[in-house]
Amino acid sequence: MKYQDIWVNGEVISKGKRDSASRYEIIKKYCGKLSKPFSILDIGANMAYFPLRLIEDFGCTAIAFEYDQFEDRLKYIKQNKTDKLLYLKRKISLNDLKILNMCCHFDLILVLSVLHHVKEPDLWIKELRNLGDNIIIEFALEDSKRVAIRKNYEIPKDAIILGYGESHLKKGFKRPIVLIKGNSEKTIRN
Repeated sequence: MKYQDIWVNGEVISKGKRDSASRYEIIKKYCGKLSKPFSILDIGANMAYFPLRLIEDFGCTAIAFEYDQFEDRLKYIKQNKTDKLLYLKRKISLNDLKILNMCCHFDLILVLSVLHHVKEPDLWIKELRNLGDNIIIEFALEDSKRVAIRKNYEIPKDAIILGYGESHLKKGFKRPIVLIKGNSEKTIRN
């Protein structure tokens, strides 16, 4: 069973371990406020469920990074009839974020249940703020053993809680899905 639902041309063809639909609705609601068209960066994209759905709903363009089981995932992603997704095989590092900051900027960055896997989450958040205008992060908390071993792993004080995603590790546990603003905010519709 995959971690995320597999989305192909407007429908789920296989359910994943995580409830993707309710998490997507939280993100979609926020994206309704963004100026169209917008650009997306998805780090740790898994099955690219979120960018694929956002492309369908908003006509945006996306770059998505995934490295694990890439070829297997790619065969499903190619079944989608979109030319607005660049799906790349790479495990992003802090240095990669610095390089991206020199040449790219995104309207929306998705970092869903990723930061508890990196060694310097505070430095990642700093780079993400420079890389995008709106950063949506899902934070694992005490439902993951990795959180206890991470230094400087905390939800920023200026984060706005958009909603909660059900943990796949601890029954009944909710992971916060938050918005942090980038350092150069673009216009948002009210």
